Amino acid sequence: MDKHEYRFTVIIESCEEGGYFAMCPAFPGCHVEGDTYEETLREMKAAINAFIEDYRAEGEPIPDDEVTITSLRVAV
Repeated sequence: MDKHEYRFTVIIESCEEGGYFAMCPAFPGCHVEGDTYEETLREMKAAINAFIEDYRAEGEPIPDDEVTITSLRVAV
């Protein structure tokens, strides 16, 4: 199968107890944790690759990354 390069939005948050949590909104349920930022990125890439393989095996289309990230000002 030909290689295809995809680009997906990944949200990474630091955790209060240490480490990082990451999720990929294009794939519901695709999230990982890591001790370091770099480890979290590696784990996220592996998770996304696994999701793509599963989608392909099931004949499902690979989702488009239609996430918009913006900031929202809230006054309380």
